[in-house]
Formats: sequence, C-alpha cells, structure tokens
Amino acid sequence: MANNNGSDPLWYKDAIIYELHVKAFCDKSGDGVGDFRGLIDKLDYIKDLGVTAIWLLPFYPSPQKDDGYDIADYRGVHPDYGTLRDFRQFVREAHNRGLKVITELVVNHTSDQHPWFQAARRAKPGSAAHRFYVWSDTDAKFPETRIIFTDTETSNWAWDPVAGAYYWHRFFSHQPDLNLNNPQVVKAVNRILNFWLDIGVDGLRLDAVPYLCVREGTNNENLPETHAVIREIRREMDKHYTDRMLLAEANQWPEDTAAYFGDGDECHMAFHFPLMPRIYMALRQEDRKPITEILERTPAIPDSCQWGIFLRNHDELTLEMVTDEERDYMYREYARDPRMRVNVGIRRRLAPLVNNSRRRLELLNSLLLSLPGTPILYYGDEIGMGDNIFLGDRNGVRTPMQWSMDRNAGFSPADPASLYLPVIMDPVYGYTAINVEAQQRDPSSLLHFMKRMIALRRQHKAFGRGTIEFLRPENRKVLVYLRRWRADVLLVVANLSRFVQPVELDLGEFRGWVPVEMIGRTEFPPIGELPYFLTLGPHSFYWFRLEPPAESIARGTSCTDGVCQAPLLSIEENWTGTLEGAFRHVLENEVLPVWLPRQRWFRAKTRTITGVGLTDWAKMGGGFFLVVLQVRCAEGEPEDYTLPLKIVTGGAADHFCAHTPEAILARFKTPRGEGLFIDALADRVACRLLFDAMAEGRSFLTQKNNTVEAFATRAFDRVFPGDTTWSAVRFLGLEQSNSSVVLNEQALIKLFRRIEDGENPDFAVSLHLTEHTGFTALAPVAGGIRLERDGRTAALAMLQPYLASDGDGWQFALDSAAAFAAARHEQPEAQWRPFAGMDLFTAAAAWPTAEAPAWCGDDLAAFAALGARTAELHLALASDRRTPAFKPEPLDRAYLVNLADGCTERARAALEGLAAGLQHLGPAIQEQVHRVLAGGDRFTSRFHDLAAMRSRATRIRCHGDYHLGQVLRRGTDWVLLDFEGEPLVPLARRQDKHSPLKDVAGMLRSIAYAALHVRLQQPDLDAEAARSLTTGLRAWSEWARAAFLGSYLEQAAGASFLPKREAHLRLLLGAFLLDKAFYEIRYELDNRPDWLPIPLEGLLELQQEPGMGAA
Repeated sequence: MANNNGSDPLWYKDAIIYELHVKAFCDKSGDGVGDFRGLIDKLDYIKDLGVTAIWLLPFYPSPQKDDGYDIADYRGVHPDYGTLRDFRQFVREAHNRGLKVITELVVNHTSDQHPWFQAARRAKPGSAAHRFYVWSDTDAKFPETRIIFTDTETSNWAWDPVAGAYYWHRFFSHQPDLNLNNPQVVKAVNRILNFWLDIGVDGLRLDAVPYLCVREGTNNENLPETHAVIREIRREMDKHYTDRMLLAEANQWPEDTAAYFGDGDECHMAFHFPLMPRIYMALRQEDRKPITEILERTPAIPDSCQWGIFLRNHDELTLEMVTDEERDYMYREYARDPRMRVNVGIRRRLAPLVNNSRRRLELLNSLLLSLPGTPILYYGDEIGMGDNIFLGDRNGVRTPMQWSMDRNAGFSPADPASLYLPVIMDPVYGYTAINVEAQQRDPSSLLHFMKRMIALRRQHKAFGRGTIEFLRPENRKVLVYLRRWRADVLLVVANLSRFVQPVELDLGEFRGWVPVEMIGRTEFPPIGELPYFLTLGPHSFYWFRLEPPAESIARGTSCTDGVCQAPLLSIEENWTGTLEGAFRHVLENEVLPVWLPRQRWFRAKTRTITGVGLTDWAKMGGGFFLVVLQVRCAEGEPEDYTLPLKIVTGGAADHFCAHTPEAILARFKTPRGEGLFIDALADRVACRLLFDAMAEGRSFLTQKNNTVEAFATRAFDRVFPGDTTWSAVRFLGLEQSNSSVVLNEQALIKLFRRIEDGENPDFAVSLHLTEHTGFTALAPVAGGIRLERDGRTAALAMLQPYLASDGDGWQFALDSAAAFAAARHEQPEAQWRPFAGMDLFTAAAAWPTAEAPAWCGDDLAAFAALGARTAELHLALASDRRTPAFKPEPLDRAYLVNLADGCTERARAALEGLAAGLQHLGPAIQEQVHRVLAGGDRFTSRFHDLAAMRSRATRIRCHGDYHLGQVLRRGTDWVLLDFEGEPLVPLARRQDKHSPLKDVAGMLRSIAYAALHVRLQQPDLDAEAARSLTTGLRAWSEWARAAFLGSYLEQAAGASFLPKREAHLRLLLGAFLLDKAFYEIRYELDNRPDWLPIPLEGLLELQQEPGMGAA
C-alpha cells in the first residue's frame, strides 16, 4: 500500500484546509485566468498562513457552464490552467512544503460534452455505452424527486434529440447524471480515482453524494444503493493507499449526513452544513442556543471519521437545512438586497456578512478553529476580502485574489478587461484597501491574527480530535465549551453579544487548576470552590488551557523533619507570570550562582562563576519556562545551559518541600505569600507538557522573539500508538551531561542541559538511524525540541521510547568476569585460556572455532552478538551516499595526519599529567607510572606510522563514546544508546567522521576495564590468590574481546570503512586503543585517582605487543 511521506492515516482530523479555485488565485501566463504555475508561485504564502491542506475546485477540461463542475474529461487539466505536467509539479511542490492536496471527484454527473455522454446518446438503447447514463421515454418518471435549482430548472429530465429520449439530471440540464447503479460506471469511476491518487492527490471531495443512485418509488436521495457505491469506492482506495481521504458533500441534517461515514467504511469526512448558518444566527441573536442545539443533535461518528466545518465557501451560504422562519430571519438580517440571494442561500463573503467588523471576524474565526471538526478556510477570507453582488450566479464570491495594490490586485499582468472576473474595486473592500502585501506589513492585520490562531490550533490536537462538552452559565449570550483530548483540557469562552458580558462558570471539577490563556500564555487565578467569574468585551473570546497544579516526582529522598532547607529569599514584588523585574534579579544574583555548581550536569564546576544571566526564555505553561542561562566564568568562554524552571505556590509548594527538596532552587516570599523556584523536570505536569508539545508540534515564542519548536518525527505514531495520558513519571538514574525522565515506563524525555548551536550528535545520529536506515538496535527518536535563534539551531530535548532492560553492558561484564574467575578451577588452564599469547586479531580469527568453557558460553555469545550489532550500526551509518552529514568520506592523508597529531598530543598531555601528579599517588601506583613514563616515546612513536598509511577505506559518522555503559542488555540482544560523543569535546569535533575502529577500540578497552575493575575490588588477597585471579580475569577478557572483535569483523567483512590490508587494520585499531588508554589515564587522574591502576595496567599490556597489543 502507498503512503505519502509516511503521514498519519488520520491526518485530516488535524488538518486546516484552504479552499481555492486555480483560476482565482494567481495568473502566471498573463491571460487573465489563474493557473497552476501561478499557484505554485504562491505556495509559500499558503504554507506561511499555516494551513495544512489545499482544496482545489474543479480544474478539468470543461465548457465552464457551471464553473468547472460540468466536466468534459476526468483525466485532464483545463488548458486555461496549464497542463497535467503543471499539476504534477504542483503536487510535488505542495508535498515538499508539507501541504496535502484535495481535489474534486465529481461523479454524480458530467458535462453533456463528455465523450461518455456523446457516445451514450448515439448508442443503441440498452447497450453498454448507453447505460452509462439514466434514460427515459417520458419526463414523468421519479415524480417524488425534488428539483434542486428551482431558479433555473423546471424538471429533472431533459430531452435529447440525438438519443430521442429524456436523460436524468439533478443539477443543470447540461449536466446529465451518470448511472451509478451500473457496476461498469462504478469501475470507470474507480479508474479515475486511482489515476489522481497515483499522481499523489491526498483527498477527494465527492460532490453531491446523496444523489448518486436512483430507484423507482423513492425521492432518489440517500438510497442504500448510493451507500453501496461509496463503500465500493472506499474499498478501491483502501486497497492501494493507507493515508488518503474521501470528503462527502451532503447538504442534509447531521443525522442523515452521518450515514455517509458508514461504519468507518464509507467517507472519512463530511461537511456539517447545518452548523454554518446557525453560527451566524447565534451571532445576530446574541444567543448560544442555535449552536449548542445543532451540535447536540449531531450524532456520534466512527473514531476514524471527521466533520468538515466552514464559515463560507465557493457556493452560497446555504439555507436548505433551516426552517422557513429561520430562513426568513437570515435573509432579513444578512441579505436585505435581493441581489445578495441565489437559489436557497446568500451569495456573500464572510467580511461583508458581518459588515467588516474586525471583532466579529475574529470571533467567528475563533469558533471555526475551536469547534469540533476540521476547519475549512475560503481563499481571501484570511484578509477580509469583499464580494461583488452585481456579478451573476455565485461569481460575486469568486473574484481574483487580492495580492497587492498593483494593477489587477497583483493577480495578473493582463489587460484588466481580459480578466475572467473583475477585481473588487469598491472603497471598503477594494484591492487598494484590502490586499495581502499591506496586511503582511501590518502586525495588527487580520492576516496576522489568522496566522496566530491557525498556529495555535495546530499545536493542540484537542481541537481536531477531542470531545466537546458545553457548559451552561445563566448568561446565554456567552458560549462556553470544553475540548478534551487525553490529558489536554481546553476551555473556550465566547461572547456572542455586541456588549460587555459577565459570566460565572461551574468549574468545580478543576478545583486548584490554573486557566492559562493560550494566546499570551497568561495565567489567570486558580480555580477555587466558588464559580469562576470572567468578564468579556464585545464579541471577544478566550481560549484557555486548564493546567493541574504542580506534582512532584520523588527522587528517593525527602525532608524527614518536614522542613525544607532551601534558602528563603524576600522579593518585594508579587508573582505576575513573568521572569522580569525582581524575580529575574534574584535568580541571576542570589539563586543560580549557588545552585548551578551543585548540579552534576554543570560542566564548569571547577571554574569560578562571575555571572549568570537569563538571556532568553519561552513560557511553556502556567509558571513554567524553558530558560536559556548564560554562565560567565573567570576563565574560558561563556557557556549556555537549559533550565526548565517552574514557579510553584500554595499546597504544591509544601509538597515539593516535603518530598522533592533536591529539585528546589530556592524559596521566596512575596507580599502575597511564599513559593518555590524548582527544576521543572521534577514536576509531572511540566514533563507531561513537554511530551504534549512534541506530540502535537507546538512552538513557543521566546522573550527575544526567538522560537522554541517542539516536533514529532515520523516514528511517533509507531512508537506511541495508544493513549499517552501519563500518570507515573520518574527520574532516570544519575544525571551526566543530560537529564532524563521516564513516563509510565514507556516514554523517555532527555533534556540536553548544555546548549550548543549546531547539530547535536545524539539527536542527529539517532534520528538518521530511525528514519533513514533499517537499524533497529536503538531507541528510535519520536520527537524533539530545538531552539532557533539568530539563524542558529540548538537541540534542547529528545523523545524516545523507554526500553526496559536487564541492565547495562558494564554490569553484565562485571558479573560475567566475576563468574568466569570463580568457575575457572573446574577445568585446566589450557582449556579456558586458549588465546594466551595471541594478539587481538589472531584471537578474533580463532574465536569461531574455539570451544568456550561451558560455564560462560552464553556470556561469550552475548559479546559476539554485541560485536555483530556494532557492525550493523556502522554499516547503517555508512549506507547513506546522499546526505552530506552522513555520506562516507575517504580515509585520506589529511585525516590520518590530524589523527596522528591529535593522538600524540593527547598522549603527551597524559604523560605530563602523570609526571606532575606522581608525588600525590600511592607507592604501588607510582611504580606503574614510572614504567609508563619510561616507555613514553615508544607509545607515541606508534602514532607516527598513521600519517604514512595509504588506504582506500572510508570514514563515517560513529558512536563517538562507545563503551559498555552505552549498551543495554535486553534478553539475548543489545540496544545501543547515547550517540552524543564525548561530552567534553567541542560540538563541531563530535560531528566529525572517523574510522569506526575508534568505536571498536572503545568497546575493547571497556571490556578490559571491566576485568581490571573486578580485580581491584578485591585488594586484600594474598599474592598467590591475586595472581590466580588476575590470570582468570585476563582469560575472560581475552575470550570476551575475541568474541566481540571476531563477530564484528565477520559481520562487517567487505565494508568500505574497513581497510583491505590487515596491517592497516592492526595499525588503526592499535592507535585507537592507545589513544583511548591515554584518555582514560587523563580522566582518572582528574576525577578518580583510585581507578588509575586500571588504565595504567591496560597501557602496559598494550606496550607488550608490537603494533597491536596482546589479547
């Protein structure tokens, strides 16, 4: 089955659809008619507006007697609009911008010029061609069927002199109805459907679906035969595609229209026609009843289905689904001039309907974007375009798009007289007053308002997928409803009156919650026991997100005496929801300089802080900020850090003091009371908000007009297919350079504490492996958060599934080594140490045929599996030949010279560090240090050979910090973690490409480290026992490394990144092993001097074997 860009099959539930006619949008050819090339030029405008789908009115070859709905060729493009090639390009360009494409499938009728009809009228009655249409010898057949276009038609039958018979038409007489009771016609329709879907069309609007089939003795509407035809069309679509959509046009009551969803096996969407006029009625009557009444009358529909809602479209504002009294009221209030009426409706655009009232335009659009269903915007309504009631039929609302105040409103360079319709030129709505260019320059324009509201709606799936619950305050002039989706609770309050209105809301269910106004993220007072009181201006509205009070996540510690030890600071200002003023001053000068050095993830602990600044922040929710900190020290460059900061007051603050004191930065006291500054990762509500932000693709404007953008990847729905209402949140282990929380043992949010502009390797490599390779031994990336500032991008967070495991590779290796050493006495040493004296490559080659001791066979198989998984990782990272960041590059002389120089420099730095710190070490360690210092030149001389090496091997992106702590044991398999690289290395260098033997060396050294660590854990053994244990652990290390390397080389055999010559393999791996050992020495010397014997012993072992080192 095909799928466009791996999109969500339910994409239409979250869509915002922009309806346009190609001829009305932009004319590139200069003939006065819009075309596809002009539309392509304006796609960036549509994308910037924020909509997600484009609905194109008919563009097929046509006599144009019904604005293109009279189709003469289903597989072509009208020459006025371009060619089929232009359409294909349009679809590609739209998809490149993330825009879906919806077109018309008008199959209830054709033009009388269609070849099918021309063949049918000349064919023998009863023949296959003749039966494509509905014929009769009399016009008295189907007397129960109503006439739709009463203004122009007197019968549903029309005489055809060629056929000598009457043909059936529900619309105009030049549009004969297809005979969809005929299976051959349905098959022809399916071939048309597949033709456009194969091109890439994402959705098809089925025109006038209630009238597809006919049967004697009925009114020929909503027949079972019609539903059978739609199910057949749907089956054909689902047979080939997983993410396409059918949209039904059925201008009927909701209970009748709902039948066209079937059981989720007919149309995916259907228009909710009765809602639209009732929105206007409610506005004019200043009473919510018309809206609440029709929506409560609307039946439940299948979970996979969706209503389409709109304020205006290309047709009249239809009044078919209202009572006669309501129709008279609508005519009286909105169409006093008879020229404003057509058929059974009103032919006016949105802005003229409300007399160009900005307040009412904003209110109506806020309802459109927040009521249940997928909103559909009609082109030009986003700028408040007017209409021309002096044009015939519905043409008054189909005039050219007004782009600028240039000639023809910037729509076309043609002579004004040659335009398909004249542009609007009146003083209120004319193109000199209303146009895109002017509104783009005006931040307070209707266009900018629409962009903000569309962006806000897109950030909350509750609007498209959530339930609706009406609240009924006494004041009926105020419309109030809740939208809920999983844990997201949104409150919409709209004043339908032209006067200020008060309202009291019963929100007792949400006692203690905080309403956060969604446009400005302004916190309102918490909800208490009494009704919640609001005052609304004329035709104004609120969108609130209801946020629960903060809830602490225990880290396993608590204040046993019930008294929080965090400092209490006095602030003379009350908290107003912003970090400016006294709150910012206290954080920068009294709180953060003291708190930061105590955090494990803070890199500058050894440096003297001279200043901390809150350089920028985004408000994520009530009292919750993502803060960018800049830390200045007495030495070195300033560093930026991410701080998720939350201000907590009331009972929640007491709970944090009692249960999570380590998350508290400080307490504060204001004239209004006390509160806390906390690390927001300790708050379940904040963690949930971060997850929701990524799941729903929310973006947040920062204090300095930068952007914090959260997003989901294509893997999100696969990784989190079900309910994500997380109830349990916990911290994950010790914090290193990052901080992680686990939600319901299913999701993991990793926050990158250090902010570095550029591509974060952990995120970039994990995402590349997730979306562009078949590598599965990792936690796929489901989402992320990034900071975009001054043209630069930095990763802030990453979302992955939490993978439960049996522990990391380090603990597995320690247990395995200890078990091997304990069981070795069961066999002679010759049997459990067959690799003694062999170098690594010789041992690796012998591994497949070596007979492992019975007591450790499973463990050694595990190390072999780890070698295979490591090779699979490198093969995956080497597989992309097109993406510059991942395309393999030559292992050229420049790289090898730099590698040799870098290894030499790091080795000398480690040796100098040993010499300088010698006097502070114990006697036993000093003896090892002397031996290492004595062989210093011999070590560094090995690196010089790298520069002379010539190989056709390649270098690739690697793990970068590969060791046993970076792999998890899951059953009999492994999962690889943390592709960030060495945290202390600058970001740019962590993006470098290397020989993957660098990773191999890291893991080999880690295995050797585990063996020596087990030995050091038993310092009190006598000499003989110590010698015996050392021999046993060395044998385990030989086995484990041989299994790992042997399996790696077997799996990666023939890969471009492995040198063909074994001498080059030995040289490279030996250099990386030495380099890693020197790095270990430097690290332990600075951080864990007691562990220094481990890398010293490892280095001395490497010294014993020329060119490689002993196994």
